[in-house]
Amino acid sequence: MGENNTPPVSPRDQGPNESDEEGIGTQNEDDDFEVIEVYEENEENEDEEDVADGEGREEGEGEMDEADVPDDAVITFKQHSGSVFCCSIEPKENKLVVSGGEDDKAFVWDITDGQVVFECGNHQDSVTSALFSHDGCYLATADMSGFIQVWKMATKSVVWTFETGDLNWLDWHPASHILFAGTVAGETWFWKIPSGDCKTLPGHGERNECGKILPDGRRIAVGYVDGSVKVFDLKTLAVLQHLSGGQMHTNAVSSIDCHRDNNLMVSGSLDSTAKLYNTQTGKLLCTLSCLGVGSSEEESSVEAVSFCPETSVSLVVTGTLSGKISFWDIPTQIERQSYDQAAGVVKLVWHPKHSHLLFSAGLDGVVRLIDSRSGTLVREYTGHTANILDIAISFDGYHLVTSSDDQTCRVFEVNVDH
Repeated sequence: MGENNTPPVSPRDQGPNESDEEGIGTQNEDDDFEVIEVYEENEENEDEEDVADGEGREEGEGEMDEADVPDDAVITFKQHSGSVFCCSIEPKENKLVVSGGEDDKAFVWDITDGQVVFECGNHQDSVTSALFSHDGCYLATADMSGFIQVWKMATKSVVWTFETGDLNWLDWHPASHILFAGTVAGETWFWKIPSGDCKTLPGHGERNECGKILPDGRRIAVGYVDGSVKVFDLKTLAVLQHLSGGQMHTNAVSSIDCHRDNNLMVSGSLDSTAKLYNTQTGKLLCTLSCLGVGSSEEESSVEAVSFCPETSVSLVVTGTLSGKISFWDIPTQIERQSYDQAAGVVKLVWHPKHSHLLFSAGLDGVVRLIDSRSGTLVREYTGHTANILDIAISFDGYHLVTSSDDQTCRVFEVNVDH
């Protein structure tokens, strides 16, 4: 295990080729390497990955007494022997989960009983990314050292591997078997799977912190440690926008999201602000200050940003390390509602069936369900005894999966159909 290269405890503490099955967004490996456009009726929301962990943590530090924490989970997955950094749910049948952790392992397991379906071996460092393709045909796992594997789910076998430099993030194209990765060196790689045909989007000497494919499927936005953001054309590889100078953040970009209308983008930063940009012109529309009352810039670093998936609602949400969740009206740039969860925000995920409901994963081990219309708490999901590091909700909206520093994943039933 790469003991000297494990992520920090809080978000900002610092093979053989096979033909694809037919389906939406799939490609024959003999076709030209072409990015498939995505239109609104075929869009699927995919969770962004946000890696966090606990190097240098004393045993038991930051953990709660298990006996004192009510456990709402219906399944607790305990096969990992270290912090579990990431989790993802298979998007079609919603029956399988993948989780990756500090023990250099990733497991695919059944969401209904927690039984292991197969183990994704061969990693030699902490597995920090593990996620299914849009159709569930492939599974990608990656570790901190930059070793990436793609598994074909039908055969449970590796069909492609690659090794980059140290890796920061990994994501699939929302309608095609194209895999993206951002590296510490600053480049953005993307590959056609399973052929492995590769293209690279160059950096500018700054660490590549996060990336988000725009809903049209033709562009990608990338955030860097120097506070700048670039928008690339995925077909020509051209830089369409480089949001720098007076438009950029004064600290690292931590998260990015893109509106379904393909015209708006939001970036969150360690400088305690979120910025709204026009993706067509590159114009900075506004800067939202997320600095909490009595909080420092570091405590108010923006850890997660997300547009409301309901396009008729002009709303963007930000979540900070201090635990403040703000719902902003986009036309007026006014904070419409807020909720203080008193623990750092790790990740924000909208309910796929009820677009006004937002899940927030916290560093206190609690998931909170918040009504964005009123900024009120609907309910809490408890059971973890340490920081939550990732969260995923099934596409049918019935199950929530979390991964944690307490070496477990938990499955919660979600019942909000009322």
